[in-house]
Amino acid sequence: MKASIKKYIVALALSPMLLSSCSDSFLNEVNPNEETEQSFWTNEQNVTKGLVAVYNPIRDHMYGYYGVFSGIWNNNMRADDIFPTRNEDAWGWGVVNFTNTTESGDGTSNIWSTLYETIQYANNFIYYAPTVDMDQKTLNEMLGEAYFMRGFHYFLLHINFRDAVIRTLPMVADPEQHPLSSGEEVLAQCEKDFIKAKELLPTTRPTTENGRILKGAASAMLGKTYLWQKRYADAKEELGDVITGYGYDLVDYENNFRNDTEFNKESVYELNYAQFDGADNSLWGDQEGTTASMANNIANFFAPECSKGGWYKMQPSAHLIEEFIKEERPAGSDSRFDKRLYTTCFFPHSDYNDAMPDELAWEEITFEEMWKKGLEKKLNPGPKFPSIDGKAGRFLLKKWSAWWCEDGASMYAGNKARDLNYRVMRFAEVLFLHAEACLETNDIPSAMSDINKVRVRAGLPEVSITDMNGAWEELRHQKLLEFAGENIRWYDLIRWYDTYEELKAYLTATKDPGQNISAMQEKHRYLPIPQGEVDANQYMEQKPEWK
Repeated sequence: MKASIKKYIVALALSPMLLSSCSDSFLNEVNPNEETEQSFWTNEQNVTKGLVAVYNPIRDHMYGYYGVFSGIWNNNMRADDIFPTRNEDAWGWGVVNFTNTTESGDGTSNIWSTLYETIQYANNFIYYAPTVDMDQKTLNEMLGEAYFMRGFHYFLLHINFRDAVIRTLPMVADPEQHPLSSGEEVLAQCEKDFIKAKELLPTTRPTTENGRILKGAASAMLGKTYLWQKRYADAKEELGDVITGYGYDLVDYENNFRNDTEFNKESVYELNYAQFDGADNSLWGDQEGTTASMANNIANFFAPECSKGGWYKMQPSAHLIEEFIKEERPAGSDSRFDKRLYTTCFFPHSDYNDAMPDELAWEEITFEEMWKKGLEKKLNPGPKFPSIDGKAGRFLLKKWSAWWCEDGASMYAGNKARDLNYRVMRFAEVLFLHAEACLETNDIPSAMSDINKVRVRAGLPEVSITDMNGAWEELRHQKLLEFAGENIRWYDLIRWYDTYEELKAYLTATKDPGQNISAMQEKHRYLPIPQGEVDANQYMEQKPEWK
């Protein structure tokens, strides 16, 4: 399955041409040695290459949106599920401790420009691909993919920046600059794109095309968009269709973070990573060029330090562990705690009278070896975990560590840890989004049905909750445990807390005080527009709260 997707998700040497704009020439001359829009968009093979360009930027393993060096990971440590490891890259600390400015070099500009790179690829594809003589069914499905990717990237712009510049045509067709559009307008564009994608995309594909977008993903993102728009009845209906109509289901929790269980029934949208013969498998280079790496360095950045570990740049928060140990599994279970804790964290099971045996990471590394190494630097300071049975709480992040890879987590080992896909959207998230829409429409039984599915998968018994406040508390609690460290929590918090004062009070109570929560202001809900973008656009002004 990995090799077969290569023809769809490869980096293109053609990408500069696909992004470029063309200005009118008074001679209308064409250089016969230079690829142009007119000479490129002439056959189905090039249409396929154009679609590949749409897919490519987001999966750049270092500098793309989910890139582990300058992508969104640093910014999402604002939430209460993760403790940012101290004394790491100083350039990324501003957003995390609420001291960033419109001009600080904190990766904000990279996130903005990366998202627009894909949008421009998608605009080109949607504009030019229909001019090519090819099978209409194939073309329609490809257009559905481009519409989805454009809508998805506008959605990412919205949840991070709120406002954005909306462009739906390539530069050659619309060379004028555009002003900033409101968050409501950006979500309306997302809705249009997801509706069009849903109309055009197939419901299934052969396994040789794993990684390409399907109708279910478009429907799930449409429902998620409705939720952000506060159109709760529409969200409930759309997400309900996803739950019943596309064959998705929950799988063993750990199988969402392994490389031998990819594209499983829980996967709604998944980024494909692999190492191929002929690729340079570059560790730090960009993802353009026909021999660019298609691997993933996430384990190297987030696995605990040790002889087979990584750089350990983020850790489980003390609040996360407090929430995990609140409810133990029934007597006689094969583990003491929620099953998800054993995939989310390394910890010494035997210290806490746990029926689950202690484990070895990467087949030979003990917890004590990792903890001892962490005390040298990464855990000074570290989270102040709660004690359990009178013993100090000791936990390390496991989820992204590729713990199953015998060669270890290091990206320098050239190992299968770099083959790990990233599940952008899981069916569990669809259940929680649907549950939220149900609560917003006063349907507590349906919401609890969704939540109980996730509880049972976690080894917890079903619960019967009939009051609204209790149901909301259970939803928020379970969603924290389910998606710890998965770039979801911050966006939930800024939706759930209507005022900045409420959000700040919540974070003050749940986060380590060393993260400078006292400096948080209303403007910190969303990132500022990069000042360089504002300065370069005569029609755009910085958002009022960031002026």
